[in-house]
Amino acid sequence: MTASTDRIIALEAFEHVHPDRVADYEAASQAIDDKVRETEPGMLVHALTVHTRAGDRVTYRWLEVFTDLAALEAHFASPHVKAHGAHLNGNGILLSPVEIVLYVDWSDEEKAEINQRLGGTLTFAEVRSGFYRPD
Repeated sequence: MTASTDRIIALEAFEHVHPDRVADYEAASQAIDDKVRETEPGMLVHALTVHTRAGDRVTYRWLEVFTDLAALEAHFASPHVKAHGAHLNGNGILLSPVEIVLYVDWSDEEKAEINQRLGGTLTFAEVRSGFYRPD
């Protein structure tokens, strides 16, 4: 990979939760937050917010900032993150698949390669204005 994958990466993950399962979701989210803080030094920011409320769902947004691609890949590969996802999906807490958006300054080729390596479900923000500071 090029030097661009050695820079910080911002990620938004949108999770749509059944209104009756909000307490279960928030308890599971606190547990994964604690585990990530404890085991992932490459995670610089891990913040959960309520994004929107509707009658049939509450949409939460995780904001995650990683030191670099290696930290992002470690997060996706971690057993605790995989178990967390399985718990949310397997117990009817989530109403639909998680939507993941990355903010990066990678080439289209890098995006395609990394998306494939990480499961093929990522989307990339269409940044119209912004910058990434070099080291």
